[in-house]
Amino acid sequence: MRPRRLPTLLALGLLLLLPAGVSHAQITNEPVSPYPDPDKFARGIFGEAEVGTVVFLGEAGSSVGPGAAVGVRLGYDLFRWVALQVHAVGSTHTTSFRDAPQSGQILQLYQGTAELKLSVRFGRVAVSAMGGAGLGRLSSNLLGTTELTAPDVQNTLVTLGGLGADYHTMSRHFSFGLASTFAKYQRIHTTGALCATAYVRYTF
Repeated sequence: MRPRRLPTLLALGLLLLLPAGVSHAQITNEPVSPYPDPDKFARGIFGEAEVGTVVFLGEAGSSVGPGAAVGVRLGYDLFRWVALQVHAVGSTHTTSFRDAPQSGQILQLYQGTAELKLSVRFGRVAVSAMGGAGLGRLSSNLLGTTELTAPDVQNTLVTLGGLGADYHTMSRHFSFGLASTFAKYQRIHTTGALCATAYVRYTF
């Protein structure tokens, strides 16, 4: 009896396995890319907060020490590659004049500029160049007593230019970046000043 049952058992086994071996797949949507689409990054009004340092060059470089800087920018993206922005930054410096009472004093530099920024984006990374002009103000006439400015000078015109790069996060609103600018002060007897900052940007 056993030889007769063997074909029957094999047939039943095949019938049981056959439905399990047949499958159907249906794709309704393409897989979602894990990378953000640069075309969907927010554009328009933006704000930036920055921290960094300001270093004077030339004649004032040996007398006015590097200073911590804090600044903000508010701007608007006219196009994907060009933006207009206003920039306010302040820095605090310690003076060093050999055998002079002005040595060891605290001096602040404040400046506000209007700037044009041009950018080129490579995926989530953007590189930019910027330039602008505005007004700078010293917190006192200390440099006037050391002939680094004319006497009683506190205000000065300032022009600047610089480069930057930022990295966009997975959020369409946030990016982080680094920037470096060179500023020339009309009424301060110095080559100029370098400002290096790190910033966070939010685009509304």
